[in-house]
Amino acid sequence: MGRPRLIIVCGIPGSGKSTFALRVADRWGAVRFASETFAEQLGAAARTVSGDLSKEAIVHAYSVMGAAVRDSLATNKLVVAVGSFRSEEQRRRFRDIATSSDASVVTLRIVCPIETAAKRVRSRLSSGERGPTADAMLQIDAELNRAKDIDAVLTNDSSIEHFHRQVDAVIQAVESGSDHLASMVSHTNGNGQ
Repeated sequence: MGRPRLIIVCGIPGSGKSTFALRVADRWGAVRFASETFAEQLGAAARTVSGDLSKEAIVHAYSVMGAAVRDSLATNKLVVAVGSFRSEEQRRRFRDIATSSDASVVTLRIVCPIETAAKRVRSRLSSGERGPTADAMLQIDAELNRAKDIDAVLTNDSSIEHFHRQVDAVIQAVESGSDHLASMVSHTNGNGQ
């Protein structure tokens, strides 16, 4: 087995992070973890009255997901950690996990127009899921816009087929090295973000 790889996938709710992770798991055999899954272990305490994750749920989710990622890097070639990863500290912690596991690591941000993400979240809410408010989404977006430690950005603003092709190209780039990833992603998303 070659050196394990961790992909930290960040972005606002509704941007396509889970779609990315599902594609990588289905097509490339990755093991995937989502912070929200771990947050939901807390039941009703995971969400505030407005539907946003509580601070306690966020701390719990990233702590437990970090342990799961560390364990998984010991036996899996490709691991994907999905969450908003809104703070530099969260992203740094997962980078440190990769380093201590002798894994390569890429932090990838998935972006789409905020209106598109909000529409996707509203669709989830109408089916009974709980989720963030528009204000929370804007706050996460603003925090990620200030980030200096994101290696690549992938835009998800067209068809699912196009997004899947972009995801496959990202994984091929990760397989061949991160220098290739940076040039490929700028070309793939078409706007250099």
